[in-house]
Amino acid sequence: MKRPPEINIGATRIVFLTDGFWRNDGGCMFGVVPRELWKKNHPPDVYNRIRLNLTCPLILRGREAILVDTGIGNRLSATERKIFDHGEGWLLDGLQALGMEPGDITAVILSHLHFDHCGGIVRHRESGVIETAFPCARIFVQQGELEIAKGPKNERLRTAYRHLEECLAPNIKAIEPMDGELEIISGVTARVTGGHTRDHQVVVVRDGDGSFAHLADIVPTRSHLSGAWNQAYDLDPMATMEHKAAYLRQAVSERSWIGFAHDDHLFAAQIVHQDGKTKIGHSIGAIAE
Repeated sequence: MKRPPEINIGATRIVFLTDGFWRNDGGCMFGVVPRELWKKNHPPDVYNRIRLNLTCPLILRGREAILVDTGIGNRLSATERKIFDHGEGWLLDGLQALGMEPGDITAVILSHLHFDHCGGIVRHRESGVIETAFPCARIFVQQGELEIAKGPKNERLRTAYRHLEECLAPNIKAIEPMDGELEIISGVTARVTGGHTRDHQVVVVRDGDGSFAHLADIVPTRSHLSGAWNQAYDLDPMATMEHKAAYLRQAVSERSWIGFAHDDHLFAAQIVHQDGKTKIGHSIGAIAE
């Protein structure tokens, strides 16, 4: 694998790792937006699936190596691999390209506990054993997200978190529940947005005059920059729209960077406002297959 691209935010490096591409239903990714509108930039296959990325920004400063989300990992069954078109994943390959090992990761911040964001905190070995993927890392997740995921009260939530026990069990001692906003290290802050899940969080990096915000499933692709373009998975679309608008306004005014969790062409971009529309400025392209 080629060395992953990166940007500098002051003295902090943001390296754009990926767990590879996968496919998911286009209608689910764009909710009420008609297929005729989204298919131009996200052409569906015969199963109506679109290609998506699994972006996992790595924040490096001094001895700290903080991973934001972990992708799907390699724990899927053969049937699930076929459905989502995802195999072993690329995350560990990206670390190796940097000359790093899983044990070098000091912290993992999970935006939420859906399988495509937290599945990579475990590795499924050939022996059948499922073990922690990052043995020296503290794992940060919102307490509210954990509570809902562990005790879902309806069928929709039970389906969304059916993978959770397998992912959490090997990591139980490493998990550090959070109650709202928390500065993980100086200048690296996790902030609750809600919207996608009740306690969904984003990660903001500030260092010197620069800043970067990984917006996870608030703005998963470049197409979701549009206010009304939201996922059918969002539990509270209005909250998604509210926080999206606020972070995008800030990105424009500060000329800061935002990260896309699932865009298959872009890892991150600076945002500009032109002709009454929010558009992509400078950008970091995603690693091709």
